[in-house]
Amino acid sequence: MSRPRHLARVAVALCVLPVLLLGCKKDEVARVNGVVISRTELTAELEKRWGGPMLEGLVNQMIIRQAFDSSGLQFPQDKLEKIIQDEKTMAGSEEAFQMRLAYAGQDEEVHRTQIELDMKLTMLAQKDVVVTDEALKEYYKENEPRYREPQRVSFSEIALPTKQQAEDVRAMALKPNASFGDLAKQYSIATTQQLGGRRPTTPVEDIVPAEVRDPLLQLKPNGISAPISAANAWVILQLHELLPAKQLSFEEAREQVEAQYKAEKQPVPTNEFAQQLLNQASVQIVDPKYGELQRQYMSADLLQAAPGGDKAGAAPPGGAPPGDAPKGGPAEPAPKAETK
Repeated sequence: MSRPRHLARVAVALCVLPVLLLGCKKDEVARVNGVVISRTELTAELEKRWGGPMLEGLVNQMIIRQAFDSSGLQFPQDKLEKIIQDEKTMAGSEEAFQMRLAYAGQDEEVHRTQIELDMKLTMLAQKDVVVTDEALKEYYKENEPRYREPQRVSFSEIALPTKQQAEDVRAMALKPNASFGDLAKQYSIATTQQLGGRRPTTPVEDIVPAEVRDPLLQLKPNGISAPISAANAWVILQLHELLPAKQLSFEEAREQVEAQYKAEKQPVPTNEFAQQLLNQASVQIVDPKYGELQRQYMSADLLQAAPGGDKAGAAPPGGAPPGDAPKGGPAEPAPKAETK
């Protein structure tokens, strides 16, 4: 019996499925050589394969929401909106942002829910941390190097199989009124093709190999490189913006400082706090098809009720506490041929 998954991540892992289950009123969903596949059959198959994890996700989502609603905390909706907007800016465009979500099998609604639940769980875990300006300023001074932004670059790429093809596409890109993004969509073999070749803003030091990085840094804004041999392909690059390294002031870094200060001062790690919420919840799975899931939740109840049991220090049944959910944007698929 194992419950190794992070509470907030499980809560949203399959929450897109209700749209599939409820999105169409007609019972007929497909025909194969005239034979109908009904929505009833589809729903039954989806429930058989994903019903347990999906139900677990909905239960865990409700555990987090109920705990937050009874905590007296106010959810900062504006902060959630800023996170989403920052991700869109980092992606380079609305289209690129939506494409990256699609690569990860999400849409914006699911992504927002995931961020919201992670934020609520973190706020609950840090509820008793006392924050003062003096403490934050002292923390900033002690950790000042953390708040130095490296030199960063924003650019697009077109990857092609041969040098001759790269030279031909570069010639087209240099013509007046040519669109580098349109050419990337038409010709590139990189995973950024559908994004018009656009890469997210990246620290210069993270761009490898040097054969790619050095020509890129020599370009002027909107300049286009000669073909570069990289990753078994030939790449041409367009520089958008080169952002210099800078030391953030306390006020500029305040949000980061406060988040890191709270994370260090909170009584228990967020993943352990999530396990405490699960242990404290009373969950009854009514449908007998999900008896195994009921036994998992019952094991948490039994752990809480055991003589001398301390739910704050208890490991989840079946293994060690899970790790925190990543905060970053969605992962991309394995590259075909692209600059990193």
